[in-house]
Amino acid sequence: MLCHLRTAFTVITLTGTLLSNVAWADIVISGTRIVYRGAQKDVNVRLENKGSRPLLVQTWLDTGNDNTEPGAIKVPFNATPPVSRIDPKKGQTIKIMYTGSQTLPSDRESVFWFNVLEVPPKANKNENSAAQNTLQLAFRTRIKLFYRPQGLGDLAGEAPAKLTWRMKHEQGKSVVTVNNPTPYFVSFNSIELESTGKKYIVDGQMAAPLTETSFTLKTATTISSGKINYSFINDFGGIINATASLQ
Repeated sequence: MLCHLRTAFTVITLTGTLLSNVAWADIVISGTRIVYRGAQKDVNVRLENKGSRPLLVQTWLDTGNDNTEPGAIKVPFNATPPVSRIDPKKGQTIKIMYTGSQTLPSDRESVFWFNVLEVPPKANKNENSAAQNTLQLAFRTRIKLFYRPQGLGDLAGEAPAKLTWRMKHEQGKSVVTVNNPTPYFVSFNSIELESTGKKYIVDGQMAAPLTETSFTLKTATTISSGKINYSFINDFGGIINATASLQ
């Protein structure tokens, strides 16, 4: 299996919004996220080889732990074909299908990660020793897959406006909490706390549905009021700026 070949290469992992700015990987995914609506039988993801050499590509899904080998992961999705060869300037369509092997919540979204590992060809024996000794890089790209149960509708774009933000101080740490009363995940590109003319970076990536999530500030502060400047990522991968008051 291809998963056993990963140790032969230096694997560089690319995730989320990095994709639009990265020129190293040859395989390009059509989009920066996947929304799988419950009424759909399957969804197609297009891969394109923008490079000048054929590549062996493995695809799989995981639940968030990027260190687990594909064969050890249990998710209710199949990605086919799991392994494919993509020639230069050619493409491959990957079909993702919900198998129902695990029951997912019907009142909120679930999130998974779609992985693409591209493995370069081995150096030709006829090439000089310098070429054969070149470090081989295998690029792994990960994007989120949101499973949206049938009945929720496509109202995810309204979720960010319904978030409420608060400031807490716990064990000497400054923590920003965000309550998400909606059934949708909200993915952040950036979060910043602004108060009395100063700005503080908040370390946070997603607000899970129907729950409260805590994010830490990279710099401790005693601030209890101010506003949150943030940007979120919509279903189409667009980045939208927004502002909210601390409550």
